Amino acid sequence: MTGGIVLWGAISLRALRVHWALQELGLPYEFRPIQSRTGETLSAEYTRHNPKQKIPCLQDGEFTLTESPAIVNYLFNAHGAGKGVFLPETAEEQARSDEWSYFAMMELDAHSLYLIRRHKFLPEIYGEAPVAVASAEEYCLKQINAVAPRVALADPYLFGDRIGAADILLSTTLHFAQRYELALPEPCQAYMDRALARPAYQAAKARNEDLDA
Repeated sequence: MTGGIVLWGAISLRALRVHWALQELGLPYEFRPIQSRTGETLSAEYTRHNPKQKIPCLQDGEFTLTESPAIVNYLFNAHGAGKGVFLPETAEEQARSDEWSYFAMMELDAHSLYLIRRHKFLPEIYGEAPVAVASAEEYCLKQINAVAPRVALADPYLFGDRIGAADILLSTTLHFAQRYELALPEPCQAYMDRALARPAYQAAKARNEDLDA
Protein backbone atom coordinates (compact mmCIF):
# COMPACT_ATOMS: atom_id res chain seq x y z
CA MET A 1 0.00 0.00 0.00
CA THR A 2 1.46 3.38 -0.99
CA GLY A 3 -1.45 5.79 -0.56
CA GLY A 4 -4.81 6.40 1.03
CA ILE A 5 -6.16 5.75 4.48
CA VAL A 6 -7.13 2.30 5.71
CA LEU A 7 -8.85 1.65 9.04
CA TRP A 8 -8.90 -1.82 10.54
CA GLY A 9 -11.53 -2.48 13.21
CA ALA A 10 -15.31 -2.85 13.55
CA ILE A 11 -17.94 -3.37 16.27
CA SER A 12 -15.49 -1.80 18.67
CA LEU A 13 -15.93 1.16 20.97
CA ARG A 14 -12.32 2.11 20.40
CA ALA A 15 -12.50 1.77 16.62
CA LEU A 16 -15.60 3.97 16.74
CA ARG A 17 -13.45 6.86 17.92
CA VAL A 18 -11.31 6.62 14.81
CA HIS A 19 -14.31 6.29 12.49
CA TRP A 20 -15.67 9.45 14.12
CA ALA A 21 -12.45 11.40 13.58
CA LEU A 22 -12.35 10.32 9.92
CA GLN A 23 -15.99 11.28 9.41
CA GLU A 24 -15.55 14.59 11.25
CA LEU A 25 -12.65 15.51 8.99
CA GLY A 26 -14.40 14.32 5.84
CA LEU A 27 -11.57 11.95 4.94
CA PRO A 28 -12.22 9.08 2.52
CA TYR A 29 -10.91 5.77 3.80
CA GLU A 30 -10.92 2.07 3.14
CA PHE A 31 -12.53 0.05 5.90
CA ARG A 32 -11.39 -3.42 6.94
CA PRO A 33 -14.16 -4.59 9.33
CA ILE A 34 -12.24 -7.11 11.42
CA GLN A 35 -13.38 -7.76 14.99
CA SER A 36 -11.89 -8.68 18.33
CA ARG A 37 -12.19 -12.26 19.63
CA THR A 38 -13.00 -13.63 16.16
CA GLY A 39 -9.49 -14.73 15.25
CA GLU A 40 -9.29 -12.02 12.57
CA THR A 41 -6.76 -9.95 14.50
CA LEU A 42 -4.50 -13.01 14.74
CA SER A 43 -3.94 -13.37 11.00
CA ALA A 44 -0.42 -13.06 9.63
CA GLU A 45 -1.48 -10.10 7.46
CA TYR A 46 -2.92 -8.11 10.34
CA THR A 47 -0.11 -9.03 12.73
CA ARG A 48 2.34 -7.46 10.29
CA HIS A 49 0.48 -4.17 10.74
CA ASN A 50 -0.14 -4.49 14.49
CA PRO A 51 1.90 -7.11 16.37
CA LYS A 52 -0.27 -6.41 19.44
CA GLN A 53 -3.14 -8.05 17.50
CA LYS A 54 -5.70 -5.53 18.72
CA ILE A 55 -7.94 -3.03 16.96
CA PRO A 56 -8.05 -0.33 15.74
CA CYS A 57 -5.11 0.13 13.42
CA LEU A 58 -4.74 2.96 10.90
CA GLN A 59 -2.63 3.12 7.78
CA ASP A 60 -2.09 6.50 6.17
CA GLY A 61 0.06 5.84 3.15
CA GLU A 62 3.23 4.25 4.44
CA PHE A 63 2.54 5.37 8.01
CA THR A 64 0.91 2.86 10.38
CA LEU A 65 -0.41 3.76 13.82
CA THR A 66 -2.22 1.90 16.60
CA GLU A 67 -3.97 3.00 19.84
CA SER A 68 -7.20 4.92 19.30
CA PRO A 69 -6.23 8.14 21.17
CA ALA A 70 -2.97 8.39 19.26
CA ILE A 71 -4.81 7.83 15.98
CA VAL A 72 -7.50 10.42 16.71
CA ASN A 73 -4.93 13.04 17.67
CA TYR A 74 -2.80 12.20 14.63
CA LEU A 75 -5.73 12.56 12.24
CA PHE A 76 -6.66 15.96 13.66
CA ASN A 77 -3.07 17.20 13.59
CA ALA A 78 -2.26 15.81 10.15
CA HIS A 79 -5.54 16.47 8.35
CA GLY A 80 -7.51 18.95 10.46
CA ALA A 81 -6.34 22.26 9.02
CA GLY A 82 -9.17 24.12 7.36
CA LYS A 83 -11.76 21.54 8.50
CA GLY A 84 -13.49 23.72 11.11
CA VAL A 85 -12.25 21.64 14.05
CA PHE A 86 -10.34 22.74 17.12
CA LEU A 87 -6.56 22.51 16.74
CA PRO A 88 -4.37 23.75 19.62
CA GLU A 89 -2.37 26.83 18.65
CA THR A 90 -0.31 27.31 21.81
CA ALA A 91 1.60 25.07 24.18
CA GLU A 92 -1.02 25.81 26.83
CA GLU A 93 -3.91 24.79 24.56
CA GLN A 94 -2.06 21.60 23.62
CA ALA A 95 -1.46 20.86 27.28
CA ARG A 96 -5.16 21.31 28.14
CA SER A 97 -6.17 19.07 25.24
CA ASP A 98 -3.65 16.45 26.39
CA GLU A 99 -4.91 16.76 29.96
CA TRP A 100 -8.46 15.89 28.91
CA SER A 101 -7.28 13.14 26.58
CA TYR A 102 -5.08 11.46 29.17
CA PHE A 103 -7.77 11.78 31.83
CA ALA A 104 -10.32 10.06 29.63
CA MET A 105 -7.96 7.33 28.51
CA MET A 106 -6.23 6.58 31.81
CA GLU A 107 -8.43 7.53 34.74
CA LEU A 108 -11.66 6.37 33.09
CA ASP A 109 -11.05 3.98 30.20
CA ALA A 110 -7.95 2.02 31.15
CA HIS A 111 -8.11 2.26 34.95
CA SER A 112 -11.82 1.67 35.48
CA LEU A 113 -13.99 0.92 32.46
CA TYR A 114 -11.76 -1.77 30.99
CA LEU A 115 -11.88 -3.68 34.25
CA ILE A 116 -15.68 -3.31 34.46
CA ARG A 117 -16.03 -4.49 30.88
CA ARG A 118 -13.87 -7.57 31.39
CA HIS A 119 -15.27 -8.80 34.69
CA LYS A 120 -18.90 -7.61 34.60
CA PHE A 121 -19.83 -7.93 30.94
CA LEU A 122 -17.41 -10.62 29.73
CA PRO A 123 -17.08 -12.89 32.78
CA GLU A 124 -17.27 -16.00 30.60
CA ILE A 125 -13.89 -14.98 29.15
CA TYR A 126 -12.14 -13.13 31.98
CA GLY A 127 -13.86 -14.47 35.09
CA GLU A 128 -15.99 -12.76 37.73
CA ALA A 129 -14.46 -10.24 40.13
CA PRO A 130 -17.34 -8.47 41.88
CA VAL A 131 -15.20 -6.70 44.49
CA ALA A 132 -12.86 -5.31 41.84
CA VAL A 133 -15.82 -4.26 39.67
CA ALA A 134 -17.49 -2.43 42.55
CA SER A 135 -14.24 -0.63 43.35
CA ALA A 136 -13.74 0.33 39.71
CA GLU A 137 -17.29 1.67 39.44
CA GLU A 138 -16.83 3.77 42.57
CA TYR A 139 -13.52 5.15 41.36
CA CYS A 140 -14.82 5.91 37.87
CA LEU A 141 -17.81 7.84 39.21
CA LYS A 142 -15.59 9.74 41.63
CA GLN A 143 -13.39 10.90 38.76
CA ILE A 144 -16.32 11.80 36.50
CA ASN A 145 -17.96 13.82 39.25
CA ALA A 146 -14.66 15.57 39.97
CA VAL A 147 -14.53 17.02 36.44
CA ALA A 148 -18.29 17.60 36.04
CA PRO A 149 -18.04 21.31 37.02
CA ARG A 150 -15.41 21.85 34.31
CA VAL A 151 -17.43 19.88 31.76
CA ALA A 152 -20.40 22.12 32.60
CA LEU A 153 -18.41 25.04 31.16
CA ALA A 154 -18.10 23.36 27.75
CA ASP A 155 -19.84 25.67 25.26
CA PRO A 156 -20.73 23.45 23.55
CA TYR A 157 -17.38 21.61 23.48
CA LEU A 158 -14.29 21.68 25.65
CA PHE A 159 -12.63 24.47 23.67
CA GLY A 160 -15.63 26.38 22.39
CA ASP A 161 -17.74 25.96 19.29
CA ARG A 162 -15.31 23.69 17.41
CA ILE A 163 -15.02 20.02 18.27
CA GLY A 164 -11.54 18.74 19.04
CA ALA A 165 -9.77 15.42 19.38
CA ALA A 166 -10.16 15.59 23.17
CA ASP A 167 -13.94 15.88 22.74
CA ILE A 168 -14.05 12.66 20.74
CA LEU A 169 -12.01 10.85 23.37
CA LEU A 170 -13.90 12.21 26.38
CA SER A 171 -17.44 11.92 25.00
CA THR A 172 -16.94 8.35 23.77
CA THR A 173 -15.47 7.39 27.12
CA LEU A 174 -18.44 8.90 28.96
CA HIS A 175 -20.66 6.93 26.60
CA PHE A 176 -18.76 3.77 27.55
CA ALA A 177 -19.42 4.54 31.21
CA GLN A 178 -23.13 4.98 30.53
CA ARG A 179 -23.26 1.73 28.57
CA TYR A 180 -21.60 0.02 31.52
CA GLU A 181 -24.49 1.17 33.73
CA LEU A 182 -22.86 4.14 35.44
CA ALA A 183 -25.11 7.18 35.98
CA LEU A 184 -23.52 10.34 34.60
CA PRO A 185 -23.92 13.72 36.34
CA GLU A 186 -26.14 16.10 34.36
CA PRO A 187 -23.34 18.30 32.92
CA CYS A 188 -21.51 15.25 31.58
CA GLN A 189 -24.73 13.74 30.20
CA ALA A 190 -25.60 17.00 28.41
CA TYR A 191 -22.08 17.40 27.02
CA MET A 192 -22.03 13.80 25.79
CA ASP A 193 -25.47 14.13 24.20
CA ARG A 194 -24.38 17.24 22.27
CA ALA A 195 -21.28 15.53 20.96
CA LEU A 196 -23.00 12.28 20.01
CA ALA A 197 -25.77 14.17 18.19
CA ARG A 198 -23.27 15.34 15.57
CA PRO A 199 -23.88 13.92 12.08
CA ALA A 200 -20.26 12.77 11.91
CA TYR A 201 -20.74 10.62 15.00
CA GLN A 202 -23.93 9.11 13.62
CA ALA A 203 -22.17 8.29 10.34
CA ALA A 204 -19.24 6.81 12.24
CA LYS A 205 -21.50 4.62 14.36
CA ALA A 206 -23.19 3.23 11.25
CA ARG A 207 -19.85 2.57 9.56
CA ASN A 208 -18.38 0.91 12.62
CA GLU A 209 -21.28 -1.54 12.66
CA ASP A 210 -21.23 -2.29 8.92
CA LEU A 211 -19.63 -5.69 8.54
CA ASP A 212 -20.37 -5.70 4.81
CA ALA A 213 -18.16 -2.69 4.13
